[in-house]
Amino acid sequence: MIETGHTPLGESGGAVVAAANIPTSRLGFAAPKVAALSSGYWRELLLEYKRRKASSVWRRVAAPMPTGSLAVPTFIPAERSWVPLGPTVVINGQTVGNQPVGGRVARLAVAPGGSVLYAASANGGVFRSADGGTTWRAMMDRFDTDPTTFASASVICGAIAIDPSDPNRVYVGTGEGDTSQLFRIRIVNALPAYRGVGPLRSDDGGVTWISEASAPDLAGEAFFALAVDPRARDTVIAATSNGLYARAASAGGGFEWKRQREGVFSSVVVAATTTTTRFVCALWTQDLTTTAAGVFHSDDGGQTWTATGTGFPADAGRIALGVRADDPNTVYALVAAHGTGTLQGLYRLDAIAGNWKTVGGMPDVLPVQNGQSQGDYDLSIAVDPADPNRVYLGGSYANLEPFPASIWRCEITPSGANYTVASSASIGTHAHADVHSLVHTPGDPDELWCTCDGGVFLNRAPRSDGEFASQNNGLACLCSNFLGQHPTDPNILFTGLQDNGTARTAAGPVWTHIMGGDGGYCLVNWADPSQVLVFANGTVYRSTTGGTSEDGWTMWNFPWATMTQPIVGPPYNPGRPSDAQIVAVAAGQRIFVSDDFAQSWGQKFDTPNGAAVGAVFAMSFASPTRLFMGTTTGKVFRADRAGTTWRVTQIDNVAAGALNVNGLITDVAVDWADANRQSVYVAFGGMGTAARVWWFDGARWHSRNGVPGNNLLNVEHNALAVDPVAPDNVYVGADIGVWHSDDRGQNWHVFENGLPGAPVFDLQIHPTQRLLRAATHGRGVYEIPLS
Repeated sequence: MIETGHTPLGESGGAVVAAANIPTSRLGFAAPKVAALSSGYWRELLLEYKRRKASSVWRRVAAPMPTGSLAVPTFIPAERSWVPLGPTVVINGQTVGNQPVGGRVARLAVAPGGSVLYAASANGGVFRSADGGTTWRAMMDRFDTDPTTFASASVICGAIAIDPSDPNRVYVGTGEGDTSQLFRIRIVNALPAYRGVGPLRSDDGGVTWISEASAPDLAGEAFFALAVDPRARDTVIAATSNGLYARAASAGGGFEWKRQREGVFSSVVVAATTTTTRFVCALWTQDLTTTAAGVFHSDDGGQTWTATGTGFPADAGRIALGVRADDPNTVYALVAAHGTGTLQGLYRLDAIAGNWKTVGGMPDVLPVQNGQSQGDYDLSIAVDPADPNRVYLGGSYANLEPFPASIWRCEITPSGANYTVASSASIGTHAHADVHSLVHTPGDPDELWCTCDGGVFLNRAPRSDGEFASQNNGLACLCSNFLGQHPTDPNILFTGLQDNGTARTAAGPVWTHIMGGDGGYCLVNWADPSQVLVFANGTVYRSTTGGTSEDGWTMWNFPWATMTQPIVGPPYNPGRPSDAQIVAVAAGQRIFVSDDFAQSWGQKFDTPNGAAVGAVFAMSFASPTRLFMGTTTGKVFRADRAGTTWRVTQIDNVAAGALNVNGLITDVAVDWADANRQSVYVAFGGMGTAARVWWFDGARWHSRNGVPGNNLLNVEHNALAVDPVAPDNVYVGADIGVWHSDDRGQNWHVFENGLPGAPVFDLQIHPTQRLLRAATHGRGVYEIPLS
């Protein structure tokens, strides 16, 4: 069940990919072997993508490519460009009061006064607001107008900070720390997780970005937090998955981020007086037998660090720190328990060399299910700027429908030698669940911001009876997983979203929430579009009203084997409307088939050899009686129907020329050039020596990775589409870009311009309008005309 950009992917019988053990997270799965990556691997891949993209543009205009690694002097637009379809916002979201939602936002930087803000989205780059969060604008897509500007390529963000005296100076840590534990095991039944390309800086409010050096290289790592010295803006401290880093002047000029301490640092904060700046950081132990958790501080710009206080719990899991900007002595630490993610406690320090004191009477910030919670994914704290005895705590969800944000206001008072929560109030239910940060507008106790899986929210009266309000208009960073399309009206689209359910649009960039949970596959009955199926959290939901709202759905529960389970129907064929009633759903090794579009499930069959073949992760109908399936272990099956019986044949191991690749098959696409419907393409996730795309001609397998110079990159490839009108044209969506081959996968080129650098999870060709649609995991849905 390993999914990963780091799971070794290699040909059976070939050389074993060099691997290293990575610790498991609280999810409790066995530690996998993951491929060891060179320092700077992701940066090198993105730079190669930029070069190939520039070369592809010049190739299409028949101009000679300039020499030199970054020698493209100007941008030459392609004939076609990708167009965003939204969602720019999803209305009727999963909160009390149905607030509009955006995508997952890791951190927020707020300038004094609260008008200028920067949101570091998890998978969609940085967004800027100049009107207090009323509207947002994406700031990391400029590389599309200058494809050689490498540094703005990464849109995976974990931390952001600004110079409070000049909000145009912005620092970004790429790679999302909040999903760091999930990244360590990258499993198919959990949230996808990505790393970044190191630290970035902008001096003009995000218009242009500069990549800064780091040692050891932070490319391929993740950031949890950044803290800028308010008295010296070039001094910045970073808490990362690869240690604690300080930005300082380098001997040869410029600046470099240098590691000061090893380990996973989950938090860093800063407080300053007129004469002193103090940074405080927190070490998140990954192994209780070798490393103790701890809090440390520095008063010299991060050059030396000293243990902060005494009596801090050595067995702490993830730690979130809170201070007031002008008080270097009072520090709070919100702690999740190691191994379970449950709440371990809140601790307070009143003097930098004093004793940490426990805070009793804690509210239910991290609700527990089966002994587990999500403190290693969402954990945050903010201290009231005007009152050190008032703190705000953020966690996972409030235990009421529709399970919105867990945000608590706590009044702290002494209790013997320690402290206790004298009173607490749940104030987050109008915000989305899974809170990643809480931050005040500088110096303003009446403006408290929240970032979460649903975007950005603002509470203008957190000290009394204020509620959080959505600030998500234009925050187009939703993590789309899969698409569903109306067969004739191209304006009607469905997309399954990470933690934001399923959304629908009938036209325009504002979409409507129609189903909750973690959205997956969507399927529209092409003969009767009033019938719609969507997937969420192991359940298939069926609508007979076109899926226009949350009302009127019936549901079928299946064994929940993978985070998103495929739901597929036969190819569009208006001459045979009865075919549209057929639908198949995969649940582990079992396939369920319905002949009445999920009113009932009259048939089921299993893949041979049980769990040894992995779970079915991708499926595609070649005809109403032929279904192809790919699994999490690289096995491919063809199922042929006779009456109500399905005969399953394994085809990855054909004697004439076996596939022989071990790894996750992310997608299967029928080769429409084969009139016998025996040929398919498959795409692989993982990383290693094997090709990313393979073609089966009905008798043997062939690599379709391309030739050197026109080959696919060694990243996860997640989606395939074969043009049914012109089947020599094959498209593949990857973690980096969409790629096109016009010769059946023998040569590949970056496909056109305008697509942000978010991972592409799904590709669909509209059956009647000749449009290619892409679901990006971090920037919503895009389309481009094919003719």
